[in-house]
Amino acid sequence: MKILLGLILCANFLSAQVLNVTVSVEYGHLPDDDQSALINLGEKIEQYFNGYEWIDDEYETDVVCNVKVIVETVQKKTYEKIYKTQFVISSQSGENFYDKVWEFPYEDSSPFSHSKGQFDPITHFLDFYANMILAGELDTYGLLLGSPLYDNALDIANQGVLSDYARGWNQRSEYVQMITHIRTRPLREAKPDFFEALYLYQEGNMKEASKYAQKILEGMRKVVVSQPNNRYLRIFFEAHYKELAALFSGNFKALEELVRFDSKHREYYRKYLPKE
Repeated sequence: MKILLGLILCANFLSAQVLNVTVSVEYGHLPDDDQSALINLGEKIEQYFNGYEWIDDEYETDVVCNVKVIVETVQKKTYEKIYKTQFVISSQSGENFYDKVWEFPYEDSSPFSHSKGQFDPITHFLDFYANMILAGELDTYGLLLGSPLYDNALDIANQGVLSDYARGWNQRSEYVQMITHIRTRPLREAKPDFFEALYLYQEGNMKEASKYAQKILEGMRKVVVSQPNNRYLRIFFEAHYKELAALFSGNFKALEELVRFDSKHREYYRKYLPKE
């Protein structure tokens, strides 16, 4: 469970700059030559994420993430090899993304650069998800603090749509727009309250934790009313259903709402309800 640094945030802008990413790459089913070409890919992705100051960070806060790259196929095209992969990135605070189609040319000898010049199907893809992870992280610190980074991610997606490696970028653009849409905003607005509630809960201050928990419940309720199958809400439930159940333990009305809102985890919430 993540503890919000509520006692030191105050009204100042706190941002998470340092990505601490661990990468695994799966390619064992490929021919030996193709496997050899990918030996350093995981390390290069780690260095790209971890060796860069993405945004200013007064408190040098690490955002710990796991990345898995699953290389499905390699296709030879004239002068280059195109790798088709799946990509999964998840943070400890529950920002989780699964991308089914990431296609890119790759040469082991070519370095990864943070240059903002010509669109690069590898580094701009990594930039996109760095911004997505950090945007969600910033939203936990204060009201819609992640918005500038969501804007960055959308700009990258729009570049991708117009590039020679456009596959998947329309969907990524749509996903950013869904997260930042007015229908999703109540959940984003309530995220700082949720993590403050978790902090207070761990400190044993149940009365104050309950007050903040009610705010996240209201935010979820607004999203459910306007868009019951909101994808970002589903991801939030997947990451935090156990914490939600603990926060609302003893609040049977709230738990019954969670049963209705989040059918996938209804049996878990029911563990906290009285036996009929």
